[in-house]
Amino acid sequence: MVELNQRTLRDVDWLLVLAPVALTIFGCLGIFSTAPAPTDFIKKQITSLCIGLVLASVIMLTDYHKIIMTISPFFYAAVILLLIMVLFFGIEINGNKAWLHVGGFSFQPSEFAKVATILMLARFMAHPRRGALSLKDMAIMFGITLPPVLLIAAQHDTGTMLTFGAILGAFYFLGGIRKVLLIVGLVAVVGGVVAVYPHLKGYQQERIKAVLNPEEADPRGYGYQTIQSMIAVGSGGVVGKGIGGGTQGKLGFLPYAYSDFIGAVVGEETGLVGVLLMLALYLLLIWRMASIARGSRDRPGALMIMAFVDLILFHIVCNLGMVIGLMPVMGIPLPLMSYGGTAVMSVFMGVGLALSVRMRRFVN
Repeated sequence: MVELNQRTLRDVDWLLVLAPVALTIFGCLGIFSTAPAPTDFIKKQITSLCIGLVLASVIMLTDYHKIIMTISPFFYAAVILLLIMVLFFGIEINGNKAWLHVGGFSFQPSEFAKVATILMLARFMAHPRRGALSLKDMAIMFGITLPPVLLIAAQHDTGTMLTFGAILGAFYFLGGIRKVLLIVGLVAVVGGVVAVYPHLKGYQQERIKAVLNPEEADPRGYGYQTIQSMIAVGSGGVVGKGIGGGTQGKLGFLPYAYSDFIGAVVGEETGLVGVLLMLALYLLLIWRMASIARGSRDRPGALMIMAFVDLILFHIVCNLGMVIGLMPVMGIPLPLMSYGGTAVMSVFMGVGLALSVRMRRFVN
């Protein structure tokens, strides 16, 4: 581990620390306006922020090579065990059995599974290789990703399951996939979506129809959340209605506004100004992580950080697309803003890994 001293503190990328902290606090404003027990919810979110900062600090001071090569297999195995435990002892919320309750504290192991999968894929990419990824390489990487995906699918958490596709896709693309295989893969994905659609559950098809044909969406059915979300965003105007002054989220017209639809609350209560501030903070977070990845002295470190960047981007695009009616409702939260302590911790683990890479960018 690196000794924590004045020189170490000067080498910390404080903008990378500031951006996620500010986003989490910004999210707490929306949680305060819409959560059923705002004080309790905010206490839990701030507690998760503090734990996240501690995790980020410990990870930053630890050599990321040791984390990737030595710790990651044990972390991955522990997460798989937790995902199995969820199937037997998990708490079911809104049809998703994805939480474990231990000693008065609930957490979502699937969020840690994202971090564990990124670390294991980075570990695989640490082995010397020449040229583009082979089919064998891609199969092994797919095999690393498959166990958590199958276990999360058994929890009926479709949104979280989809995020692993973004992780694997980032490693394929940045790891050096052949152009032919990239084209074949994209065609296969599109074909798979078309083939799977008729076999989706009724409510899943209705959510997709609400996006493709919004004028035909049932405002009292599966189009309800999308319509209410767009009303909230549109009513905010330029400067918003003020914190706590919204109606759609605060009065309960928009269900679970403090989690999946926190972006709509931001739009309604802080308007375009607040949305632009939120996007600026996300841009700052992504820019600093991408800069660290570019300055990494080795490939695994760069790929690991860029996988986190891709994961965060995927969450932002899917969630905000859902909020403004461009994508179907699929339960993908807005990073750091949405209520969810484990999700906050997992992002700060990624921040800690980025800081660890930065600390060792000049080490031979």
